[in-house]
Amino acid sequence: MICLVSNDIVNRAKATALQTKGPVRLPTKVLKITTRKTPNGEGSKTWDTYEMRIHKRTIDLFSPPEIVKKITSFNIESGIDVEITVAE
Repeated sequence: MICLVSNDIVNRAKATALQTKGPVRLPTKVLKITTRKTPNGEGSKTWDTYEMRIHKRTIDLFSPPEIVKKITSFNIESGIDVEITVAE
């Protein structure tokens, strides 16, 4: 899903003849929580491990902020967050 969204942004940028870099994969962040299965502490000591993986991509667009807003203003699937940082 993240590849589809990042490729869509790059294709929209290339359609408007913008210079782009990316998408570049960033390291996957893995968050783990280990907890006891039994709520009262009795019984055998069994554990559950829950894991959440966060995947990130970075795309550099060399254009004015107005054009970047046009490129990124489309319906993005749930579960995917897009963060835009403008460097001057």
